[in-house]
Amino acid sequence: MKSKILFSVLVFVTIVFAFGFSGDKSDIMVINNVVIKFEATNGNGNNLWLDNFSIGTRYDNDLTISSIGLKDKNYLIPGVTTTTFSPVVTVFNAGRNTSSGATVLFTDQGSYNVTKSVGSVASGSTAPITFDPITFNLNTSKNLKVYIIWATDQNHGNDTLTQATVFLPGVQKKILFEAHTSSTCGPCATYNPALDAFIQSNFDSIVPIKYHCWWPALGDPMYGLNIPQARVRILYNSVSAIPCLQVDGVLQQISGYSNATLQPLFNNRRALASPIGLTVTDTRLAGDTIKTTININVISALPSNVDYRLRINAIERKITYSTPPGSNGETVFYDVFRKMFPSVDGISINYTPGNYVVEYKYKRDAAWVDSMMYTSVFIQDEFTHEVINCAKARNYYADKKIQPPNITDNLSQTPSVQPEFYFPGNGLQVENMEGTLPPSGWSIINNDSNFTFWQYTYAAIGGPSYPGVKAIRLSWYSYVENVGSIDVLKSRVYNNINPTDSIKFDWAYAQRPGYNNDRLVVKVSLDGGNTFPYTIFDKMGANLGTTASSSSSFVPTAGQWGTFSICFANATSVNPMGTFTPLKYELSQNYPNPFNPTTNIKYQIAVSGFVTLKVYDILGKEVAKLVSENQKAGNHEVTFDASKIPSGVYIYKITSGNYTETKKMILLK
Repeated sequence: MKSKILFSVLVFVTIVFAFGFSGDKSDIMVINNVVIKFEATNGNGNNLWLDNFSIGTRYDNDLTISSIGLKDKNYLIPGVTTTTFSPVVTVFNAGRNTSSGATVLFTDQGSYNVTKSVGSVASGSTAPITFDPITFNLNTSKNLKVYIIWATDQNHGNDTLTQATVFLPGVQKKILFEAHTSSTCGPCATYNPALDAFIQSNFDSIVPIKYHCWWPALGDPMYGLNIPQARVRILYNSVSAIPCLQVDGVLQQISGYSNATLQPLFNNRRALASPIGLTVTDTRLAGDTIKTTININVISALPSNVDYRLRINAIERKITYSTPPGSNGETVFYDVFRKMFPSVDGISINYTPGNYVVEYKYKRDAAWVDSMMYTSVFIQDEFTHEVINCAKARNYYADKKIQPPNITDNLSQTPSVQPEFYFPGNGLQVENMEGTLPPSGWSIINNDSNFTFWQYTYAAIGGPSYPGVKAIRLSWYSYVENVGSIDVLKSRVYNNINPTDSIKFDWAYAQRPGYNNDRLVVKVSLDGGNTFPYTIFDKMGANLGTTASSSSSFVPTAGQWGTFSICFANATSVNPMGTFTPLKYELSQNYPNPFNPTTNIKYQIAVSGFVTLKVYDILGKEVAKLVSENQKAGNHEVTFDASKIPSGVYIYKITSGNYTETKKMILLK
């Protein structure tokens, strides 16, 4: 016992694991610069779904502020210099127990200081709290701060959310209505008249585009004239049922078109101002050429962390067939998508305030009726899919106003846009995929440039870890182009991770019979995303499945999800091939023993980090330093050459993190 005490004080090792101790100086080892990467390989099999990513430790009692319901940069229409806003703060219960007795304080760190009670929040659920109105003046930033006061909260690292918020000059925006339909779709024939009537009633404020789909049956001639681009936009919008309306890229209405369902969507977006003004003018040139002139007026400086794309579209206002071209009886079709220029990827724009002119010329296809052709444009955030503003060259009706039919709305589905959960600090950090895609700080890398994968769908049943109405879908079932391409979703950087924390996510997949090449690989980086040496998940084909195989396009229901979870220490002990090696700290007896003059020492490290292995004589004097470096988790071996020291009993000692072990060896010459 005395020798153990003696040697424990002789050596002090500082752990350097991704460079950090926690800021509270308590010498708790933490890992920083952690990034998770999801690599998805398209095998044109079935759809893959992802939801509810989390990293960290789940406490019994842990409330956090997930959002304050207001962007950092907001815009006001011309002539408006002040606005009053009632912020809605979202509280999330990241703990295991139902919470009660908490309060939330909202302040602008000035005259506005309001406290509200939270009430009871079930584990894994959210609670929206509406605060008293707060007034913002144009061009005047407020430093907003929201924090939780709860006596039994065990994790205070995620109690506070701060944001500098400002309202800048903007313009009244127009609303993009992207409808998805088909002449082979019976419900489309039922509901399209109500949509057409609503669009015509608000034609000066709406920019409509109708994409024709390849289901429920092939044969729609409007889809057949531009299959590649139509497919890309339909999949981009995550449409899995028609008729379906996408409003400004962020709101969705499936069937059930009526004034009662369409007006709230329109009002929601019409109330917003845009930092970009748009106008478009068409000029007919010789040889069936159309020149479109687009004026882009950037009113206020745009955020630097966005990817805004200008998309130019050839639209045919009205197409009339003498007999129905499909099976649903429709003969008249409005605002039909013909082509996107110069491609579906769009054009990057200038973010600096000022006026810019874009001119583009395109040929009118022989099948397009010249008198009905016009150009529509929209600027879209490639990350969130939100349409910033839109415009069209035609601002008059093709015929008289259509009266909407009397349709009973019993199929409405108007999910609201919910913020993503972003929890800074220690404890459990959750991204439940309920907000924008990609989430804040995350990124998408798409090799085929079609932006077809990783799009939101309003899932009826999401993953089981946390409640919600959204999940991420990879549309492998429908996407036959670029088979074999790899699409990547990369997380933000996570810090203050404890080795005992867990990485966890939900996924769902049903193998499509005969298709075995769909694959999902999940990797871990400890250097901020520069390298990804650790594979924690690698499944493909049948092994990826969480439910029975299906020849239909897969949409998961309750019980068809899987949940993957791994301790962080084990996650960084996985070899590049993705097979697990159950590791622990262990120091083996040297071999041979006794020895003369060399012996081998084997040891195992459970967590990558700084390792020392030293040899001492029986009095505690260091005689050799065999290891003093950062080493990866796994098995190691070192040879000790004792040719320069006398015979006797020696002690060798390993130290890594909180692990220390000693053993004796005998040198006989």
